[in-house]
Amino acid sequence: MSTVHEILCKFSLDGDHSTPSSAHGPVKAYTNFDADQDAWNIETAIKTKVVNEVTIVNILTNCSNEERQDIAFAYQRRTKMELASALKSPLSGHLESVIWGLLKTPAHYDASELKASMKGLGTEEDSLTEIICSRTNQELQEINSLQGNVQD
Repeated sequence: MSTVHEILCKFSLDGDHSTPSSAHGPVKAYTNFDADQDAWNIETAIKTKVVNEVTIVNILTNCSNEERQDIAFAYQRRTKMELASALKSPLSGHLESVIWGLLKTPAHYDASELKASMKGLGTEEDSLTEIICSRTNQELQEINSLQGNVQD
């Protein structure tokens, strides 16, 4: 049993501590959103002689997480390759880390951050505290259910 799983199993809050939907950020759904077109634009940006990072960043940062998941699904349907894997080679450094984080669902992101904060020598208590204390019971349960499937 993982340490994260043990920690999350010990946390339980009484009552309904759900947060309003507006607490998850100001990103609103884009009215003319087209996942297939965005997937095609990202594919084109990757295949150019010099990778068009600006296009990739503009597409993935101007939509909600749900829309990014739709784009990733459309990309995989179109190319038979996961979007995150396709972006690994053309992107590097901090930009790669940010884009990989954007392509995860909130629960997957939290689970990977919890795992990373306990990896190696020492523990990053600030990260643990921020994630565990700011999530609802339902969110903690979802994070906990992902612990065996989290990749770095």
